[in-house]
Amino acid sequence: MALELDRGWVRPDNGWLVVGAGMAAALATVLPLLLLGTGMHMVLVTGALVSAAAILFSPRRSLAVLVVVTSVLPAGVIDATRMPLGLRLWELVLLAALLFAAIDFVFFDGLRLRRSRVDGVLVAFLGAATVGALVGAWHGHEALLRNARYPFYFVGFFVVLQVVERRDVTRLFAPIFVAIGVVISAEYVLEFLGAIDLSTGDRFVRIGRRQGIVLPVSLLVIANWIVHDPRRWGRVPLLGLFLFTGLGFALTLGRGLWASFGLGLFVSVWLWHKGQPIEQRRAWKGIALALGLVLTLTATVLAFQRVTGTSISVHAVERSRTFLDYSRDIQVLSRLLNYATALQEIAKHPVLGAGQGATVTSYSFDPETNRFETWRAWTLDNLYLTLWLKLGLAGLILFPWLCIGVARAGVRVFHKTREPSERAFAAAVVATLAGMALLGISDGSMVNGRFTAVFAVLFGLVMVLDADDERSVGLE
Repeated sequence: MALELDRGWVRPDNGWLVVGAGMAAALATVLPLLLLGTGMHMVLVTGALVSAAAILFSPRRSLAVLVVVTSVLPAGVIDATRMPLGLRLWELVLLAALLFAAIDFVFFDGLRLRRSRVDGVLVAFLGAATVGALVGAWHGHEALLRNARYPFYFVGFFVVLQVVERRDVTRLFAPIFVAIGVVISAEYVLEFLGAIDLSTGDRFVRIGRRQGIVLPVSLLVIANWIVHDPRRWGRVPLLGLFLFTGLGFALTLGRGLWASFGLGLFVSVWLWHKGQPIEQRRAWKGIALALGLVLTLTATVLAFQRVTGTSISVHAVERSRTFLDYSRDIQVLSRLLNYATALQEIAKHPVLGAGQGATVTSYSFDPETNRFETWRAWTLDNLYLTLWLKLGLAGLILFPWLCIGVARAGVRVFHKTREPSERAFAAAVVATLAGMALLGISDGSMVNGRFTAVFAVLFGLVMVLDADDERSVGLE
């Protein structure tokens, strides 16, 4: 009699099978790469194979890998990868998620299309991005292909809405946003320790990588876990994660990031206060909570400074003085000059904008020559001027409208749900949006850069929590 084998484990959603396949692929590449390639090649190839195994036939895992790859890959690794048509790793993962979502939509979901309250605004924004690309092509901007792709990352919003279940938001994606913050903080700390002279402690190096924009998101998720859902992980482990992530955050010395996190923490405390029964509301409790987190983080940074002998606090105070007198920092003056030149370009095309790929004259100060230098740049460190310059008035209106719609959805979820984990995540996203609205004055990463994909996923996750069964329609 033939032995019958149970083949039920051979299926795409078997996590152990995916992990085993990834490890087998990694082991199969280690020996040849050690003999024939470099360490960088080994990391890239092995990581690519493991990621490919992880996303195989699963749009949810594809989205999880998208967030991780977009957030944690250092610039050196990204620059070392060259792909056809200038594609990047996260774009390949996004395309894979789109493909798998389309397969699920046709064969498993019965053509049932999930909808949200901000679909119309987002479609209109993507339409404005299309018009911006056409305007850029009309003007013949050389940076069109490099620049026009980023707003279309928000297509990932619809993938999230279609394939992510409510339980996945808090069980899978919320921990991922915390984990990437821990990883990025570890990268920052290691880079800082490798750059300074620990024997004297006199040298200080600011770690100002683009990845730092994810750190306020991670910190706010952890802070809201501490407030709303401490039993899930425990307050002590959560506080440890908060302090370690905050250490890397402090090393950025990013004034905009600090202000963004401060506003986000204020919004988190305000939501917590409003969520309490009226008879139990005490303003001093929220203030004490926020001050406790900030002071504990400050003490951790000072302890790290004492151990390493570096002068973090001195540089932090010096950079913070520009809040009172911006003329103290030549870099701030350079940025203001960039804004002025951007407004001059906008004045030429105030309605449609200059189109995707438009460049502006940028200024930077060279201390060696003691003078300003100029060049043509396709990026602008201001969210609102970027929208107006590249997408016209439509982009300037529609994207903030989209953010407001997502924030309102987050507030609805916060007040409506009884799940502590959902309340924590909704409050964290609302706080993040408030902080990013402020950070937009000095950073345009929400629509202009790889981290646009991260915010697209974040927006979609909130709308998954806000969705209900009545908002899905069939296309049969």
